Amino acid sequence: MEKERIGFWWLSQKINLEKTLFLLILLFLPTQLGRHFWPGFSYVLGIRVDYLSPTLYLTDILILSLFVFWVFRLKFKKNKYYLDQIRARKTLVMTIAMFVLFLIIGIFLSKNPMAGWYGFLKLLEFIFFGAYIAFNIKNFKQNTILTIFLIDIIFESFLSIAQFLNQSSLGGIFYLLGERSFNGQTPAIANVSLSGELILRPYGTFSHPNVLASYLLIGMIMLLYSLNHGAGKLEKSIRITSLFFATIAIFLTMGRVSIAVWVAVVVFFGIKQFFKNKKKEVYLLLAALLILGILLTPLRLRFINFNPMDETILSRVELAKDSLVMIKNQPLLGTGINNFLVELSYIEKNNHNLFYLQPVHNIYLLIASQTGIVGLGVFLWFIGKTYKRIREELRSRDRNSKVYNFKPIILSVILILGFFDHYFLTIQQGQLLLSFVFGLCWAKN
Repeated sequence: MEKERIGFWWLSQKINLEKTLFLLILLFLPTQLGRHFWPGFSYVLGIRVDYLSPTLYLTDILILSLFVFWVFRLKFKKNKYYLDQIRARKTLVMTIAMFVLFLIIGIFLSKNPMAGWYGFLKLLEFIFFGAYIAFNIKNFKQNTILTIFLIDIIFESFLSIAQFLNQSSLGGIFYLLGERSFNGQTPAIANVSLSGELILRPYGTFSHPNVLASYLLIGMIMLLYSLNHGAGKLEKSIRITSLFFATIAIFLTMGRVSIAVWVAVVVFFGIKQFFKNKKKEVYLLLAALLILGILLTPLRLRFINFNPMDETILSRVELAKDSLVMIKNQPLLGTGINNFLVELSYIEKNNHNLFYLQPVHNIYLLIASQTGIVGLGVFLWFIGKTYKRIREELRSRDRNSKVYNFKPIILSVILILGFFDHYFLTIQQGQLLLSFVFGLCWAKN
């Protein structure tokens, strides 16, 4: 009896540590603190490529630790919950298993198998993270998750505003959290020209302003839809204040797609509240301020002065064309996971403009290029299953629940952003965010 009591006490300690690890992963998700390694397969045309460099991030260590605790917990409890869940989703599991088999075959046939195996290992990591969220997030209070995002959003917003005012990175302790050292003259840095003046776009602790904007966008949507749920007056005031500063920060990133989506979400939410007659003035005022913030500030030039002949636009078009060539040449299995840049060097072997040595800015083309029509088909099928899952859950619960209504919104936002960039598949922070959203959409609670 005493041994059994000690065993349950030890299990409870492990569970508490496991929960702490998960919350730490969410807390440090925006950071990019890590150590890069440069083996031979991370070079293309003799050039180091960050996308192919095996990198050990702080979040990787936390996820690995979470996996170890999770395995030991299952072994100790000896429950059949996960086996029952797998049996209930036999079609889903079999499809994913077949997809993994196709990925392995594609890696063996790829030009750079080691890069493929590294990409495959990362894929397994993010599948575990998403699956863990789907099965276990019910053990966490909604306000706990929201508080983590609230802390990160406030931190990233103030850091981004400070970077914009300083027109450079801040350094110091922020470097330890992954802030790059940069200023307006740093090569390949993200600048934008407004009224003839070159302006540095803030990065926060992210690898690019667009990734920062997408994180702020997802977090703000979750906070917006939770304003009227489970929050006291003080907590609600803090959430509204964080939305205000995060809106300023997302404007400063100059991420056109993220800004446009945020305005659309706020307008949609305001109209929805208008017909429900729930404090409609607050949301309509916020929508009006967002629109005026674009029309009456130099930011409008970012949208009005859209030049299709701009170098960044031309490079994206060129990369899209190259990806279509890859799909045409290898339609079934693709180039192999994590082999897009390797194949790109062959397609453009006569083009020495290294600016184009980057992934195609569209996750659908990138998936099709690397895993063929099989991979793209499985991805689209999984998206369909995810929407079906959300719809079934909404039917079984209160339609006015703020807890569940944001799920189809954030999933749709991810898929829209994926049309215009690649970071959800190629950058640690974007991959974790994608895994989080899919896991959240499949979670029961």
